[in-house]
Amino acid sequence: MPTRQSRRRAPGEPPHVALVIQTSMAYGRRILEGVARYARENGPWSFYLEPRSRQDPFPAWLDSWDGDGIILSVSRPGGSAPSRTPTVDLDDQGGRPHVQSDHRAIGALAAEHLLERGFRRFAFFGYPGFRWSAANFEGFAARVRREGFECRLYRGGQTASWGHQIPSWEEEMETASRWIASLPRPLGLMACNDFRGVQALEACRRAGVSVPEEVAVVGADDDPIACDLANPALSSVVPDCRTIGYEAAARLDRMMRGERIPRPAVVPPLGVAVRRSSEFTAIEDPCLAEALRYIREHACRGIRVDDVLESVAVSRSKLQRLFREELGRTIHETIARERIRRVERLLAETELDYEDVARRSGFAYLGYMSTVFRRATGLTPAAYRQQHSRARSPDAAS
Repeated sequence: MPTRQSRRRAPGEPPHVALVIQTSMAYGRRILEGVARYARENGPWSFYLEPRSRQDPFPAWLDSWDGDGIILSVSRPGGSAPSRTPTVDLDDQGGRPHVQSDHRAIGALAAEHLLERGFRRFAFFGYPGFRWSAANFEGFAARVRREGFECRLYRGGQTASWGHQIPSWEEEMETASRWIASLPRPLGLMACNDFRGVQALEACRRAGVSVPEEVAVVGADDDPIACDLANPALSSVVPDCRTIGYEAAARLDRMMRGERIPRPAVVPPLGVAVRRSSEFTAIEDPCLAEALRYIREHACRGIRVDDVLESVAVSRSKLQRLFREELGRTIHETIARERIRRVERLLAETELDYEDVARRSGFAYLGYMSTVFRRATGLTPAAYRQQHSRARSPDAAS
């Protein structure tokens, strides 16, 4: 643990910088990547870093620490970091950060994504008490209102703190599921972050509302753990955290040289990572929505068109017409498309052998799967796996 000491940096000695940034979620870790990139390009710097979660209190040792600079993303009750030490504040939960995500732009981008998919009804699932959540809502609601639509706001939540989100999860599920069940559908819903998005998906499940056929859900932060554990996988707005970290380090560098603190900066998001929770267009017809839900859940179990027809109370001719008019494809083509998507995910995300991939995707024979897959994608299963394995490798991502 650092302790206060009288130290003077020797000529040529790198500045000693404390990074008080949460490391438990992707948002903070990506900020650290941006800081590291700046230090590689302009350093070297010497860092003090300890693992932190959102729940950890303000570190007591910071009051007596005698380093050269601090980058801080945690709140301090009743105050801020020691004024004698150059500090860049990134706390956007309630403070006045020097650099932060453009939370209104994040909300607007989520709205744009849902508008492009044809949704005309909207809702926002946020946290009371957090300014960044309120800014997400403001951007989201303003964008849909520009198109003449309204946005429902969830008002049943308890005032949240990072240390009390999980204990209130089950207590809030009943309220949240009733709220979602009461909303008109199809509905485009934004959650203020990905963990709130996982909670929204669970509320939909408990309310008997299918995602994405009846409610499309978009989160924020693109945290891979939350998004991939969600069922279905959660779409999310991608903040530019690495630029936040890089800009924070650049500002701290100037401050440590005695320059004036630049004006606060907001960093726009990068885009939307589209996953299953919002990949469908808005479906007004409840029979079509139910048929799509059935196909999504059962396509890889070897179902046929007749099985889909038995799942909904509508004639074959009407359902085929709805598929062609609304989706531009037949029921059979929709089943095949779902199976191909399953093949793609298994090839890209697992090391299963090709026989297992075929079986788990609803194909009786590997040869038939290979033929259908190549016709749909232009690649053999082996070529697709090789291509996407390269895309996931550390060298390809750098």
